[in-house]
Amino acid sequence: MNAKTIKVRGIVQGVGFRPTVFRLAEGMGIKGFVKNDGQGVTIHIEGEAVGRFLEVLIESLPPEASVSSITAEDSAFEGFAEFSILESEKGGLYPAPISPDLAVCGDCLRELCDPTDRRFEYPFINCTNCGPRYSIIREVPYDRVSTTMSVFPMCPDCQSEYNDPRDRRFHAQPNACEVCGPKYTLLDSTGDPISTDNPILEAARLIERGKIVAMKGIGGFHLLANAFDEGAVSALRMRKSRPSKPFAIMVRDLETARGFFLVNDDEARELRSPQAPIILVKKQTSFPESIAPGLDRVGVFLPYAPAHHLLFKYLSVSAIIATSGNRRDEPIVSDNDEAVRDLAGIADCFLVHNREIVGRCDDSVAFLFEGAKVLLRRSRGFVPRAIELPIEGPPVLAVGADLKGAFCVTRGNEAFLSPYLGDLRGPKSSDFFDEVLDRYLEWLDIRPRIVIADLHPDYISTIKGEELARRFGVPFLQIQHHFAHGLSVLAEQPACAAPALAIALDGHGFGPDGTIWGGEFLTLNHSEFARAGHISTVPQLGGDLAAVDAGRMSLSWLYKTFGDSARAISGKLLPPMKLDMAVIERLIAEDRPPLTSSAGRLFDTFAAISQICFKNSFEGECPQRLMAEFDPSIEGGYDFAVEGGILDPRPAIVRAVEDVLRGESGSAVATRFHRGFASALAEVAADVCRDSGICDVILTGGVFQSVVLLELTSKALRERGLKPFINRAVSPGDEGIALGQALFGVNRLVNG
Repeated sequence: MNAKTIKVRGIVQGVGFRPTVFRLAEGMGIKGFVKNDGQGVTIHIEGEAVGRFLEVLIESLPPEASVSSITAEDSAFEGFAEFSILESEKGGLYPAPISPDLAVCGDCLRELCDPTDRRFEYPFINCTNCGPRYSIIREVPYDRVSTTMSVFPMCPDCQSEYNDPRDRRFHAQPNACEVCGPKYTLLDSTGDPISTDNPILEAARLIERGKIVAMKGIGGFHLLANAFDEGAVSALRMRKSRPSKPFAIMVRDLETARGFFLVNDDEARELRSPQAPIILVKKQTSFPESIAPGLDRVGVFLPYAPAHHLLFKYLSVSAIIATSGNRRDEPIVSDNDEAVRDLAGIADCFLVHNREIVGRCDDSVAFLFEGAKVLLRRSRGFVPRAIELPIEGPPVLAVGADLKGAFCVTRGNEAFLSPYLGDLRGPKSSDFFDEVLDRYLEWLDIRPRIVIADLHPDYISTIKGEELARRFGVPFLQIQHHFAHGLSVLAEQPACAAPALAIALDGHGFGPDGTIWGGEFLTLNHSEFARAGHISTVPQLGGDLAAVDAGRMSLSWLYKTFGDSARAISGKLLPPMKLDMAVIERLIAEDRPPLTSSAGRLFDTFAAISQICFKNSFEGECPQRLMAEFDPSIEGGYDFAVEGGILDPRPAIVRAVEDVLRGESGSAVATRFHRGFASALAEVAADVCRDSGICDVILTGGVFQSVVLLELTSKALRERGLKPFINRAVSPGDEGIALGQALFGVNRLVNG
């Protein structure tokens, strides 16, 4: 009689893998067992159909399983009388990966809405195909005793489901019901309970009355408000010190989303996916302007937790603001007491539950480009799922950058990124970094052999990296910011061949020459880069102040373009600034540092010149508002000078100023700027590629979070016979830096 032992690796725990194996084996008359082990799943099979089993299994994987490898070896026949599911075992070379948190599935949603079902309107309904994973697990392997559900003993009905391999709740670790599981409570602004038989219904009534509700979900708190109540929107903006940054909107269903926004089929697919990210979609005029002032796109998502669906059942409004429950530049709040303390003065009440969140995780954000998503924030639904690297080697810790904090640890050829951590310059985000890193290292059972950080000496992440290298007694290396941006695409896009050309555009990055880089053309491979070109440099007046006040960079570019005439021109175009113009003129004339080649600051300049936006009240506001004014019906594009790898914007600035002074619209300037800039990027790329023999061009950095620039530049590159590659699995912004750093570190350990 035939017998085999099969080892399956990947995300195969907590996704219904063992019951799938059980049902297949039972249906094929196969005997043996399946069990979770410390690395994944082990299957022992005996019987006549052993030869066909593996093929059938591969065709029948659970929807959320992610198999990285399957090995099958002949085994001794032991004469099992039946097929069974054995207890999990710990240990192994590599602990099994953990599944991300998943949106409620269709089966559970039907039960939630069925008055005859015992889980009717139970806000924590789940099964092996959906529900919390990452947010509740304390240690591996993924069993109930290792999660925050361990404090909720199952009632007989739930225990029966949990023990039945034929039930879809077999070993669904968060399995519970109204009798035995977590519950919601409504608290007032001081944290005292509000007496109500239905806390979610009462919260819905408060939202409709214009109140702001802090609601605890799967990975943390949301701040909820009626999206159509201008008083509530204004109050939330004032209390959260968020004068114009757009709010994310949760809508009742896809039909509602399509009523307010231009949602195509690809966007609809992502909205309804088990990951349920926030998707940036074009808004229609019927939606309140106050949600995203001056922008043409809004972050939209569907209810993904059962409690969200119940909330909309009770609400008469079909769309609510659902923004992260935190204070500015702090991580999302996840603890009940912490919420009452930290969100005091923002929320009018708190809808809390008693299931602890140990892995807090913000909502993921993406947009669609050429039919597939581009992640802007990789968190809930995606972490801690691994990204496969093109090279395998000893473990590496990459600590990323500061403004969009995220780290990466590697194991073999797998890269595990942290969730979005926020701005590490805030003490709470810095502590969050430490908290999540310790958990990852324990879960994955690794000790890094090298630590990689950014070149900037004053980054919090760099300082942390040095401390961690000392802690582990391993080498500490720093690599240039935009080099890491380029490597992040090489790390996740196996079709992109090295050497490649990276066009890395963002607000700033420390350059090895002491200037501020941000508009870079880098030829690179896994171990080194060369600066093949860049945007011409100008003084960044006031240093970091220029990243907020777009007028400062506009002054700098106007003086570099018009010389002595700049003062008079700036008086016509820019709002009054409290600056000594004589000092400014001298600084610019002498090219005083800091000098910058930043594309982000160039976008700020055109936003100000065009009269569209003069200040970044949140990161990237000027570029986003400039993009929102792009109008494909407007003809033309500005010329940029290109010579010797240097992209000079001055001819475009001359044309833009002329257009504004003769009364052209901001939309005309924005459109011609985008077209001309994309064409100039492609022209520099074509020159570099012709001289170097490179065909693959990487588009990365925070500026390429603009779908308009991405579309225009990709088209211009293809017209010149070049192949563009972009970030998909990680953000093109600084959150993706850690993945590029990690690739560099693994390559250094393997190839020296």
